[in-house]
Amino acid sequence: MEKENHIDTITKFLEDLRKLGEQLSYIQEEQKNLLARMLNLKQQEGTETQEYAQLAARSKDLQAQIDKYRPIYEERMAWIKDIKKKGKKR
Repeated sequence: MEKENHIDTITKFLEDLRKLGEQLSYIQEEQKNLLARMLNLKQQEGTETQEYAQLAARSKDLQAQIDKYRPIYEERMAWIKDIKKKGKKR
């Protein structure tokens, strides 16, 4: 019974980690698109438009999310890689 609990816990951890990776990829892609639009606006209309200000605020929010969750994701992926290395040595 206890072994099943560990397997369930590990499975949930891996699934949550996969979801976090997907969310980070989505946020990074959205950030990339926002920055491209901001650059386009800057070249055409300057940085004083309302749209540019809204995009800049959204970009700042996205970057805060990336900065918060990327280290967590990378740390947990390092755990997985370390466990895999240890498993191969056995």
